[in-house]
Amino acid sequence: MRKSRSRGAVVPGAVSVVAAAGRPTRGRAEIAMGIPYALNSMRSSAAVPGPSRPRQALAVLSVHTSPLGDLGRGENGGMNLVVRRQCAELAARGVPSDVFTRRDDPGAPAEELIAPGSRLIRIPAGPARPLPKHEVLAWLPHFTAGVVAHAASEGREYRLVHSHYWLSGWVARGAVQRWRVPWVHSFHTLARVKAAAGLPAEPQRAEAEVVLARAADRLVAMSLAEQADLVGLYQVSPERICVVPPGVDLERHSPRPVGAVRRRMHLDGRRVVLYVGRLEPLKGAEMLIDAAALLAEDPTFSDVVTLVAGDDSGDGSRQAEPFPGERARLMALAARRGIAHRVRFLGAVPHAELAALYALADVCVVPSLTESFGLVALEAQASGTPVVATAVGGLRDIVADGLTGHLIGGRHPAAFARRIGELLADRDRRARMGEAARTRAALYSWERSADRLLSLYDCVESPEPAAPLESCACL
Repeated sequence: MRKSRSRGAVVPGAVSVVAAAGRPTRGRAEIAMGIPYALNSMRSSAAVPGPSRPRQALAVLSVHTSPLGDLGRGENGGMNLVVRRQCAELAARGVPSDVFTRRDDPGAPAEELIAPGSRLIRIPAGPARPLPKHEVLAWLPHFTAGVVAHAASEGREYRLVHSHYWLSGWVARGAVQRWRVPWVHSFHTLARVKAAAGLPAEPQRAEAEVVLARAADRLVAMSLAEQADLVGLYQVSPERICVVPPGVDLERHSPRPVGAVRRRMHLDGRRVVLYVGRLEPLKGAEMLIDAAALLAEDPTFSDVVTLVAGDDSGDGSRQAEPFPGERARLMALAARRGIAHRVRFLGAVPHAELAALYALADVCVVPSLTESFGLVALEAQASGTPVVATAVGGLRDIVADGLTGHLIGGRHPAAFARRIGELLADRDRRARMGEAARTRAALYSWERSADRLLSLYDCVESPEPAAPLESCACL
């Protein structure tokens, strides 16, 4: 196996940190650009692995959020599902993995199975409670030390590191320098894309993402749009990017009888508009409330109910404190617009229960300001529900405008209201679009996603320079 290419010099201003001391790094420059080059100063048994043992397992890093976390709560979202399902599919193909996440619950076990062959390992790093991302950042050296020490304690050697999100990327950069293995990175969201959408700029994070994009051996993009953003905004060579869309469980998410669920939720005789996702400005739920208010002005839509499935999130646009007021703010907005009785806030809904909501909805709305992929749109379409979404990111790949739903350019509540109203008013049109949506969703599968990852891993591990990977066949 070839050695991973150089990760670059230590960024000026970085300082040595003995992570095992148990104290977070507080210096802004050190946190931003110097993580975690102090591993050589650690006095532990974490020696560089010898060449005699085969590197079979993957080391997967998901620092700030657990793939087993409840979706729609806090920072838990599509990334959690992607890591969980991809690791499970890879394990089923004989590729085991250790998934490392920060311990944020004192009652959670140190290790837990994601699937046979894939285990979740919770590394103590900071207080065992959920932390806003800017506080997680301060504990990354400690987390990195814990990952390396855990591997050494088991004599574990990895074939490759796959990191998810930029915080995990900094941990990966330190780990691969220690282990001398290839490194694949998935960003999931990009600071420069969010800034271009009008969200507050994050120069510190954006600078870090530039460094990571250059240092990783290969990058995974979830959509052609994300690939284009990496090329255009981060100057990444296209041949270093592989497009690996997530999948959808077509058995779980499918059209089904929903009469009992409708009765239980007191929705008999009501048309339903559905929103699924974390509640944070990035997801654009405010625009849906405004659109619902415009619809309510038409008496022919007096029966329409909007369901909001999701809970408050950390404010991903600012990496600041948790954002506990977003749900309350949206509820207050609905009240001001006179539609509080027409909007139901369900809180975080377990992923297993979302299938019924997708199936009973007449329209699913995804009003995100940015979206690297858009799993909600894919799951809704798999359920036979047409989607009205903003024409951003991966949503442009998933939703076939005019065929499986509608794409809206810009932030225009009136345009959302018009398209939602057209679908609500025409049952036959909804049915046709729902059938087409189900057909399009069938192009995406977790099996295909895992197959592309395996091809990428083989390419990265090859001793020869890799040829560019073809674009995703299903897009």
